[in-house]
Amino acid sequence: MKEEKLSAWPFFWGFLLYTVGNVDYVVIPFILEPSGFSFWETFLIAAPLANLEVIGGFYFWSWITWKWLPTMEPIKGTVELTKNIITLLREYGLLGMITFKVGETFRWATNGRFSRFVNAWGHVGMFVLGAESFVSGGRLVGTIICASTKWKNGLYSLIIGNIIHIAIAVGAWKLFFFLWGEHKEELILSGIFMFLFVVGGFVQRKLRDGQALLKSP
Repeated sequence: MKEEKLSAWPFFWGFLLYTVGNVDYVVIPFILEPSGFSFWETFLIAAPLANLEVIGGFYFWSWITWKWLPTMEPIKGTVELTKNIITLLREYGLLGMITFKVGETFRWATNGRFSRFVNAWGHVGMFVLGAESFVSGGRLVGTIICASTKWKNGLYSLIIGNIIHIAIAVGAWKLFFFLWGEHKEELILSGIFMFLFVVGGFVQRKLRDGQALLKSP
């Protein structure tokens, strides 16, 4: 029996959905906010778009789970997914990079921690994933879990939570652009200090790890 060859188009549509179509980090700050819309105008445009992202993502990840993943070589996928984006682009091209990162994202979203949380809390857990605004990716995790378990009803709770998430995101961007206009220099300096603080902590950890290895027998 001849093996069915899967189309590559879903990967490109998924790539566009989560890059240029990203409501939180592209549509609101780079399209809606520069257009001068008020809070409610921005919210009323962004909320439906974000929920369309959830619905589109559900069908994309359903295809990934039930069509594409069964054809993947597990060992090769595990090894190659450890490579960085630049290496993937150089060795495999855009499509190769996208497919590998899709698999990596699926593994991250369906790990035991998230699955246990949703299994324990059901619709409440899905609502929390949609509404969370501090750890980027809750909406994506919820979408992937619904798709991988064929739980369409979970999308309702996710979408309701997502509406709250978008309201917070719109307010946060409004506040950021206001502060940027009034206190640009202070924000830049704060960002530099924060960057140096994070880099300094990373370097210290590496040095401690190196010293620990030298001391170990």
